Amino acid sequence: MAGSGFTNSSLKVSNLAGKGVTEPYLVDAHEHLKQAFESQLKAPINCWDALASKFHFREFVAHEHWIKAGDVCVELCFILKGLFRVYYIDQAGNEVNQHFYQANEVFAPVSAIISDEACQYYVEMLEPTQLMLADYNDLYVLGAQNPEWLRLEIKLLQTVFVKNARREAQLLLGNAEQRYKWFCKQYPELVKKLPQYHVASFLGITPVSLSRLRKKIDA
Repeated sequence: MAGSGFTNSSLKVSNLAGKGVTEPYLVDAHEHLKQAFESQLKAPINCWDALASKFHFREFVAHEHWIKAGDVCVELCFILKGLFRVYYIDQAGNEVNQHFYQANEVFAPVSAIISDEACQYYVEMLEPTQLMLADYNDLYVLGAQNPEWLRLEIKLLQTVFVKNARREAQLLLGNAEQRYKWFCKQYPELVKKLPQYHVASFLGITPVSLSRLRKKIDA
């Protein structure tokens, strides 16, 4: 999926130099990506140059959107640094957080890619964020040619599905207190970092209810 050791074939460094991104930094970014993928695969990646050639670097500022509802996006991303949220806007105009993604995680609009439809949600950066992006269709072709990449692709997409499935299970099976305790256990760093209204939206409760719940638990 992504790259390490930035060769000319893996990234057009000259296109990024004007944006303040230096070649040594890009080399580090690709190495970071390679180590993360090999950790997932639990084995060295022998087709690294072919994989690296599919990824490019992109940097976002806080509150910038990568995807908006109605966009056609076929890219998979690996988060080098930062934090973003995936959210919907309901019929009443309320923003509803579906999930949060942070450094060393993978995200892709899988349902939109598979159905060949526009995305129905938004992806907004909550802090300065750096991504490695690749066209999923290019990766799919590579997987058809390389069983090693195919195994890695399956593992990475499984993490996306499992992450969403766990959240959906909590919403369906747990009460507000159980959901909040689960969130604190699963994402202790986000409890400290995120505004309370973002956490409340993710848990399916109001900020006022979350404030009361926190006071009850802390008492």
